[in-house]
Amino acid sequence: MMISIYLGNSGEEKVYWIPKKEKNPHLLIVGTSGSGKTETIKAIVYELKKQNIPSLMIDFHNDFEELGENVLDFRNTTINPLDFSGGETAETTMYKVSHILRKIFSLGVQQQGALEDAIRKAYRDKGISIKDIGHSGTLPTFDNIKKNLELRMYDLQEERRSSGVIETLLVRLRPLFDTGFFSEKETASFEKIFKETTVLKLRDLPTDEVKYAVAEFFLNKLKYALYSKGKTNRIILYCMVDEAHRLLDMRSPLNDLLRESRKYGTGVVLSSQRPSDFSETVLANIGGIISFQCRFENDARFIGKQMSIDFEEIKNLTKIGTSFVNFSSEQGYKKVKIVQLEDRVKKGELLLKKQIPVKKIETPPEKTKKPAEKKPEEEKEKKNIIKKEVIAEKPEEEITFYENISENENSSPMVWLSRGAKRLWYGLDFLTEKIVYKISVLLLALLLLFIIAGVWSAPIFMIAVLLIGFL
Repeated sequence: MMISIYLGNSGEEKVYWIPKKEKNPHLLIVGTSGSGKTETIKAIVYELKKQNIPSLMIDFHNDFEELGENVLDFRNTTINPLDFSGGETAETTMYKVSHILRKIFSLGVQQQGALEDAIRKAYRDKGISIKDIGHSGTLPTFDNIKKNLELRMYDLQEERRSSGVIETLLVRLRPLFDTGFFSEKETASFEKIFKETTVLKLRDLPTDEVKYAVAEFFLNKLKYALYSKGKTNRIILYCMVDEAHRLLDMRSPLNDLLRESRKYGTGVVLSSQRPSDFSETVLANIGGIISFQCRFENDARFIGKQMSIDFEEIKNLTKIGTSFVNFSSEQGYKKVKIVQLEDRVKKGELLLKKQIPVKKIETPPEKTKKPAEKKPEEEKEKKNIIKKEVIAEKPEEEITFYENISENENSSPMVWLSRGAKRLWYGLDFLTEKIVYKISVLLLALLLLFIIAGVWSAPIFMIAVLLIGFL
């Protein structure tokens, strides 16, 4: 059966993504935070599930847990990155692990070399040759790597030689070692992943570096699990990767999946806020692009070039859920309003996890009795209440500063002030999306204002924020 994914509508036309028709079954979804990427992935996962195709979601923000039949929480489940049972050698695994850690934790050449020595010794201590293909017996874990690094550091100190390289390496990898995620725990079942919609839950891990390391090691294990299953012409799994730009480079497991997974019946859906971080090589393996609004000009220009769209049109896609869609099998692009998950689910239909019904507001049936006419004040108040409910139901990342709690003419100065502060904060996204940088920019602006206006700087700033909230 050919997979057909209903995306949404372009005017009166229904738009479908049919992976088999494209040069590759992989899809790229780009756009600013809150533009509709997450909801699009949910819709795709739902449509795949209806066609008995499981999905694996790499979830950094707990956006997809409600869809998971099989939720992998690394606080009680693990994988062993040093396992090389998928047909590779211990040496290949060693270099792959050291490369991933070098990239994510910004290790130097000497630190990477010291790490490889520790991994090599960990295998040797378990009686495993670095050239072995496959293994029998006990494998080393990250605890063994940490122990070897510490022993080497103590030896160097005893010999009165510099141990700075290893000391720094241990400090950088401490978040990974201390959590014990790759110690001996219940191992994740990849056979279950090939049968059930699975969520790799990463939000609760301690640092971004640990999250990205776990994601990369997991994708590497997935790659070898696919090799073990063998080649197939039918799609057996889709892998959804959020923040994909952070995981891609020429030697990354995700890049390997983009190049090779089609032969093994697996498609990949990449989601990213920063499309300009992708290389031409990555895009050459993509069979379709869905672009929501990209506020940064370099991102809009980059994706506009790939889709043959004026970058200003991409910057001006301000409506949440509205996108440009381009497939390799078709000429040109379409402007598509993506249909969200809640609008796809029928009344009484059950979610994939825990069999919980999806909440959906249904329009009450019309009564034969004509309702009494409402006063204009009551009608306006009702609109405000409905708007509040709609905003409250949205995920935090999808509420933008364009949405106001009530109409400007009925707002108080305190509401204007609050709204103005929110607009100012989100407006800084065009410079940076990191909180610490936003705070630095605001403090610098206030300092300059104080130098110029002196004691009048505070009232001037307050008036400016009020005006931003009022307009």
